[in-house]
Amino acid sequence: MAENKSGNANIHLYCGDDEYQVSHAVRECVNALCPVDQQALGLDIIDGAVNSAAEATDAVTKCLGSLRTVGFFGGRKVTWLRDVNFIGETQTGKAKEVKDRVAVLSAEIKKGLQPDQILVISAGKVDKRSVFFKACQSAGAVTVFAMPDKAYKAEEQARGTAAGAFRDAGLQIKSEVLEPFLSKTGIETRQIVQEIEKLAVYMGGRREVTVNDVENIVSASRESVAWDLADAVGTGDLIKSLTILRQLVFQKESEVGIVILLERRVRDLLLFRTCLDKGWLSLQGSPKWVKLQWGSDPDIDKQLSQIENDPRSMNPFRAGRLGHQASTHSVKRLLRWQAEVGRAHEAMVSSGLPPSLILENVILRMLGSTQKSAVVR
Repeated sequence: MAENKSGNANIHLYCGDDEYQVSHAVRECVNALCPVDQQALGLDIIDGAVNSAAEATDAVTKCLGSLRTVGFFGGRKVTWLRDVNFIGETQTGKAKEVKDRVAVLSAEIKKGLQPDQILVISAGKVDKRSVFFKACQSAGAVTVFAMPDKAYKAEEQARGTAAGAFRDAGLQIKSEVLEPFLSKTGIETRQIVQEIEKLAVYMGGRREVTVNDVENIVSASRESVAWDLADAVGTGDLIKSLTILRQLVFQKESEVGIVILLERRVRDLLLFRTCLDKGWLSLQGSPKWVKLQWGSDPDIDKQLSQIENDPRSMNPFRAGRLGHQASTHSVKRLLRWQAEVGRAHEAMVSSGLPPSLILENVILRMLGSTQKSAVVR
């Protein structure tokens, strides 16, 4: 979501944790200010993606030097400080020499540039309370692309982004297909747009995206692969669980993060199993697309509204999957799983065993004797 505050037209800051939106918007801005055929002489690009405090101070020094140098033939000059990663709560950004140099740049911005000097800055998340941000805000135009803090709001925003990108690509997608698409891509805008571009090429003349298209073409994000592991465990698929686990370990994902993910999945399954047993929840539709029907009793609302992550506010596709998975396991089995995962988490921080081995063992203990047939209620 972008919030734009405009001021002097020769200072532009684009920032936020939605990297794709920032990079797309800043490139449009730069091309508008300095057309491509004039960029060889009229555009000065300074790389702000640095690896050390020395590189950061050097980048700011180059930026200041560019701002103090007139353009060729006395014409307009655009300075682009690109992909800055040291303005914020980073280790590099906290270094005294970096802070001092950024303060000089902030003062230059606040003072105002010469009419033919234009400064464009693209960055990740920037602290809105910082002197730098306030200087840009008071002297120029600031555009922030921020991902919502709440998970459900981030999913809602991703759903709107995807729907718009599908329309722009000339493709049609039903809600029951959009949810599986997002469950694979995650909420990152860049991955959503790239996967839609792939689908558009793959489909050729066809316009309506199907579930099979999503399954065949859309790549799973790192976040989605982790979800796939929890899904495979939830469905009791031992071979698939071990295969995905090994892929995550190969990708150098945090083993502690994986065991926490499993703890959350078991906790969610216990919650949904409890709701099913109490009659608060019923399942409708097919296992591939389960729809949940929540009871309307005031006591149900009172109990569920006290939960930090109310299951009724979950993404409907994911909640449907959780409901179906919970229906295939007994409370006794899920409590055993909870104890197994808890012991695995403790072993990771207290024993000398390799974390990857601990994870494989806990999945074997959980799923080795799991029956895939549904629990009779």
